[in-house]
Amino acid sequence: MDKESQFQAVLQANSDRIYRICCCYVHDENVRQDVFQTVLLHLWESLETFQGGSQIALNTCLGYLRTERREQRLSAEVAGQAQRVGVPLSPSPAERCGTRDEIERLYECIHQLPPLDRVLVSLCLEEATTDEITQVLGISLANAVAEYGPRP
Repeated sequence: MDKESQFQAVLQANSDRIYRICCCYVHDENVRQDVFQTVLLHLWESLETFQGGSQIALNTCLGYLRTERREQRLSAEVAGQAQRVGVPLSPSPAERCGTRDEIERLYECIHQLPPLDRVLVSLCLEEATTDEITQVLGISLANAVAEYGPRP
């Protein structure tokens, strides 16, 4: 049996159970569909070793929850820091361009950060990948993902 046929058979036998597991952990329907698709991707990638368990779905859902909690914690920290230094959190589309004064104020705020955080903010503003962040900061990929979350 080729890989695609094997995948279809496994999917037919397990899709309901996978979806129910996703429902237990992810309440938002759109996000649940994304997590379900991620489970299917992981299933495809590990099809040769798949033994019919629900471990892939469970691990994917738990990974999503860890990432979600980390993002919420970081968002709260950023919001708190922004309020302390007076940076607006939700600029209107017209404000997103930023005036020269606002940009200078942003750089002043960044300059007040500890050196490691300053580098991290700069890398994030430059849309650096996790690999680039690990190379520049000299930390392992596991530490970068644990501390700063995955970046494409």
